[in-house]
Amino acid sequence: MSVLALIFLSMMLQIAAAAVGVRINRVTGRSMAWLLMASALVLMALRRLFLLVEYSQKGFPAYLLPNEILGLVISALLLAGMIQIHRMLQGKSNQTSRLEEARALALAERDKLSAVLAATPIPTWITEDVSGTVIRGNPAAAALLRMPQQANVSKSAPLGEAPDHFELVQEGRILRPEEMPMQQAAMRGEEIRDRRLDLVFGDGEVRHLSASATPLRDKDGRIHGAVCSMVDVTEIRRAEEALAKAQKMESLGMLAGGLAHDFNNIFQSMVVNLEMAQAAVAEDSRGQIYLQRLKTGLDRASRLSRDILHCSGGDLRRPEILELAPLITEALDRTGLAVVRDLAKDLPRVMVDAILIGRVVEGLITNALEANSAQGIIRARTFVRAVTPTELGTGFWPDPVEPGIYVVLEVADQGHGIDAASLPKIFDPFFSTRDVGRGLGLAAALGIVRGHRGGIQVESIPGVGSVFRVHLPSPEGQVPVQVTPVEGSRARNLVLLADDEEELRSVLAEMLEDWFGLEVVTASDGLEALEAFNQRPEVFDLVILDATMPRMGGVEAFQSMRQTRADIPGILCSGYALTASGEQAIAQGFADFLKKPFTSAELEAMIDRVMGARLKP
Repeated sequence: MSVLALIFLSMMLQIAAAAVGVRINRVTGRSMAWLLMASALVLMALRRLFLLVEYSQKGFPAYLLPNEILGLVISALLLAGMIQIHRMLQGKSNQTSRLEEARALALAERDKLSAVLAATPIPTWITEDVSGTVIRGNPAAAALLRMPQQANVSKSAPLGEAPDHFELVQEGRILRPEEMPMQQAAMRGEEIRDRRLDLVFGDGEVRHLSASATPLRDKDGRIHGAVCSMVDVTEIRRAEEALAKAQKMESLGMLAGGLAHDFNNIFQSMVVNLEMAQAAVAEDSRGQIYLQRLKTGLDRASRLSRDILHCSGGDLRRPEILELAPLITEALDRTGLAVVRDLAKDLPRVMVDAILIGRVVEGLITNALEANSAQGIIRARTFVRAVTPTELGTGFWPDPVEPGIYVVLEVADQGHGIDAASLPKIFDPFFSTRDVGRGLGLAAALGIVRGHRGGIQVESIPGVGSVFRVHLPSPEGQVPVQVTPVEGSRARNLVLLADDEEELRSVLAEMLEDWFGLEVVTASDGLEALEAFNQRPEVFDLVILDATMPRMGGVEAFQSMRQTRADIPGILCSGYALTASGEQAIAQGFADFLKKPFTSAELEAMIDRVMGARLKP
């Protein structure tokens, strides 16, 4: 019975081993190998079953017990081995499953990162080696560097593989590969934040960047790469520069206005005294020669004062809707220079001050002549152009300015040209590329054009020449401001004159009385003028008021006068730069505006228009 039990137990162990083999088959998925092994174990068990039946019929030999004991041990060892193999393979299967899950998760994270990089508009690059020899970026990065998205953009790449169509520049110095933000983060573990760099391409384009970079570390803190982003701040830098320039021009305008006001008051007094001196001296006297020389110098000083005002965009005396071609033709004729003319006909009319536009033409032609060292051709032409918002980003424009239809005056020369470093400065006051500066020509021209809500674009190639394009807006529906004279003839009996400059006030009163036959009441400021007017408002035929005076200005005083007597005619005077000052004065109820310094003829003509009668000489 003991032998029978041993044989039976051995068979059970072999069958159990076969069952484990089947389970191993499920784990490994290699059905053939493990099925063959399980089948062999089952067949071994069946063989033992046949032996058991045979021995039960014939009897059990004496030597069978030790053999069955050994067979039982072998079956037990086989089962134990199969169990160990199953556990080992099951563990590997579990590990493989975890690896597959981790791989799937990693792929999902990679896809998410790729999607984020593809969607972000910020140029971003990644390197997965500490030397930074392979750097790849997102679509925004590829567009910034003008390279395919999958290209290696590293300057640390082997010779011949590194891109050579751009350089990174910091404070005017080209960076070596190891000095670049990505390499510094990957090689030295540095954190880079908001470093200002310039991306300079071989064709001359420059983009201003703000770079940041951070190293990539594993769980043990070891660096295995880096990530870098560069924000294109070119437009921000341009806006900052434009704001700084606008602030500079605003400061210049305030300074110019103050200086011009004082100068023009002085010049006005000198003009009136000079004209009165010329009238008092015999025409054949030698003194007339000296007075005429003095007048010439005074005209030059007045012109410089006006140029200072023009730099700030002011001093528009009387803009009107005019055709541009005749104004340009007249200005070119005054220069007496041989200029090739291509002036288009039937251009839209523009709202301009004819005198000041002539100054712009003369200034540009003079600049072209001085640049034409080789006596090349100077060409002037006009045309119509639709200016887009993008084009407003290039050139010199007022702020704000609207896109639309512009009439363009183009002046081209074949001179020495302007280098790229000097080009942004050519409209700065007193800037010159020559050894000796020539004043405020281009600065005054730009101020005049900006005062007309226009702009100037410049193209120049050193050694080839320059092209200046003056853009003047052509708004529809605008009409020139007309001064409506007082109907009918009225006696010019009494004029109220207010100015805070005592000398100017006295000499103007003398001219009005002695030359024009008027009676004059004077006041030193607006408040004194208002008090004099309120005492006898019905007796005054005209008030002439300076715009800027202590205690009360001319506009405020005139508004109060009109509350007492609405039909009182007034003339506003000023030495400041007042954009569209004629329209502003008329909008305040004045009949007209007189810009200092003015001559006796200008004063006489304006009084004629306002009062509607001819004065005696």
